[in-house]
This record gives sequence, structure tokens and C-alpha cells, in this order.
Amino acid sequence: MIEGIIVDAGHGGIDSGAVGNNLLEKDLNLKAAQYMYNRLKELGIPAKLVRDNDEYLPKEERVRRIKNLYNNSPNTILISNHMNAGNGEGAEIVYSLKNTPDLANLILSNIKDQGQKIRKTYQRRLPENPNLDYYYILRETGNTTPLLIEYGFIDNINDSNRLKNNLEDYVEGVVKALAEYLNYPYIPKVLEYYTVQRGDTLYSISRRFNIPIDKLIEINDLKSNILSIGQIIYLEEKPSTDYDTYTVVKGDSLWSISKRYDIRVNDLIELNNLSDLNIRIGQTLLVPKKDIDNNTYIVEKGDTLWSIAKKNSISVNELKELNNLTNNTISIGQVLKVK
Repeated sequence: MIEGIIVDAGHGGIDSGAVGNNLLEKDLNLKAAQYMYNRLKELGIPAKLVRDNDEYLPKEERVRRIKNLYNNSPNTILISNHMNAGNGEGAEIVYSLKNTPDLANLILSNIKDQGQKIRKTYQRRLPENPNLDYYYILRETGNTTPLLIEYGFIDNINDSNRLKNNLEDYVEGVVKALAEYLNYPYIPKVLEYYTVQRGDTLYSISRRFNIPIDKLIEINDLKSNILSIGQIIYLEEKPSTDYDTYTVVKGDSLWSISKRYDIRVNDLIELNNLSDLNIRIGQTLLVPKKDIDNNTYIVEKGDTLWSIAKKNSISVNELKELNNLTNNTISIGQVLKVK
């Protein structure tokens, strides 16, 4: 009986790993690890992360954490997520000398099913001692069953484009393989919408999700084929009335939008598949359906009574009178009446 999956994101912090085509390996590794961890938990498969942020881990500390997560139990599987370099193309997996290739082969096959080119599964021996694994993550991680997954070559333009757009799909293949290998029920992740990225077209989205272009146009009530980065494209009929869309305007922040719609910033990030706190003017966000009180204003960093009054076409004195203010002091998060 499996005790748990240890999910490792290779490199981190000052150790960027491989670099290519404006991508850093450490960032993609963390993205892969976080997605894998969340999906395993959704499926009821016990899992723990080695690092959950952009943290530098010396080799000794990474190994120590891995051994301690499940008390160095032999009933654990270690998945170390990496990106390759060297101008090859496709995914490959290195497995330990102490293990069979069964799980590695199953995972690589599932990555292929998700659309990535594949190379091979293999073992590599330490030149000075052929009885030991070459990679320390396989050699020094105790009783675990370790696998080093290379999802693609970051310095190959074809692979780097696929990694930017489809990495989570490839990780989903790993999750599916683990569920099958461990006899856990697998439930596919259903996407209700897709956030447009640089280079996307209706044609490419149609091909990626196997939805006819005219269906995408109908579902999203599109008036033209022109898409903008950050735009939300629904992949099925617009989900329930629980959500509306909000278009970002100048001065908006995730914090101010979260306050406006009574949702936590972290939930807003998760709802919109955001990778960081940055939003752009004109970007479309999913938000909880709510009747917004346009008669109030939430104070943000940098606001003054004068700037708020100007935004809402009233005088400072009127603003102070509406809110029973005796001076010009306001605080971030304060709710002011503006009408």
C-alpha cells in the first residue's frame, strides 16, 4: 500500500536550472510540481511537496526533506520534475538502478497521449562506481522509488512553445499514470474555460480542445475572430450563474477586485488560473456573481480624498460630509460613500 507521493520541483531560487527561449527551468518545475500535487490531492492520493515556492535548496537539504516527508518509507514514490537542455526534443524519464522500468514506461506513454513527443526511459550509472545511480536525486533519496521526469528541452523552440502552453497537460498524464499504477480511481480534470495566451488563435484553441470554431464562436458570442491576451474563452456553455466576468480598468488590483466582489485574493487567482498577482488593463476575469454597490468606494494604496472625489465627480467637502469625516485621514480598505 502506497504511503504517499513525494513531489519535487528541481532547482529553485538562485539555481535557475536550464535556461532557454526566455524560460527558466526552475519556474516550469515549480509549476509542474504544484499542479501535480493539487491534482493528486483532488484524486485522494496522498502527496507532499518538497518546495512550494521559489526557494533555493542545497543538495543536502533537498535530500533531507525528501527522506523526512514520509520517514524514509519504502512505500513512497518520488517524482522529481525537470526540464531538459541540449537541443534534443521530447520527454524522457530516468529511473533508478534499484527499480524496474514499469512505472516510468507507463508515465511516458501517458505523456505521449497528452500530445508531447517522447524519447525514452533509461538508467544512468555513476562512472566512478557503476553500481550507483548517476543522478543524486535517484542515488541519495533513501528508500523511495524515485523517478526524474524531463518534460521537454527548454532550449528547443518547438519544445519550449509546447512547455509554455501545454505543460499542465503533460503533468496530467503523469497524474493519470500514477492513479492507474496505484489503483486509484482517475477522474479527468474538466476545463470550463481557457485563458488566451500570446500566439493563440481560435483555430489553435479549437484544435487543442477538439471543439469546432463555430461552436466556440457561438458559446462565447464572439463578433470576430480577434482574440486578446487574458481573454476568457468558454469551452462549454457558460457555467452557472455563480460567476460573472469583470474587465480590468486602470487602477485595479487583485486586492481591490477581491474586496469589491467579496472573494479572497488567493481564490480569485485560482479561479482565473493566474500565475502571479499581475493583471492588465482590458484583461477579463471571472468573479462571483454579485450586485455591486456603485454608491461606495474601497480605499486603495495611494488614494487621497482629493483623488477619490475627482474619480467620482464630487467635491472633497461633499465626500467628507457623506462619510462624517472630521479630517482628511483615510486608510486602505476603508469603505466610503461616494453618492
